[in-house]
Amino acid sequence: MKKLLLAGMVALLMAGILSAGLVAYAQGPTPPASAAEQGGPNDQSPTYTCSLKSGATPTITADQAKAAALAANPGTTATKVELDDENGCLVYSVELSNGLDVKVDAGNGQILHTEAAGPEDSGGGEGLEGAEN
Repeated sequence: MKKLLLAGMVALLMAGILSAGLVAYAQGPTPPASAAEQGGPNDQSPTYTCSLKSGATPTITADQAKAAALAANPGTTATKVELDDENGCLVYSVELSNGLDVKVDAGNGQILHTEAAGPEDSGGGEGLEGAEN
């Protein structure tokens, strides 16, 4: 009787393991999370090519970076200009009155990326760093 009960329990256990394996197999492998889904405090997306790496000395001024951002976005004003290290690149981050954050290469003044400013970027136009309106 004990052997029959033990054999029944083993059979149920094996059936459970096999069914769980079949369900997992039917669902397929879980794709890796994208960089945006992984997030995290060190997530620095997007990546772009720049002329100056982190730690270098900028070859353009904050005013030149602001002028480049404004030229690419007519009808706006700059609310904030900061020299930043992003993705290993030295860039000026120029926040505009239309809510955009423009990344300008600190070496050659080229626009590297434009994105909507996040909540942490909304300084409300308080104090420009390194530039004037």
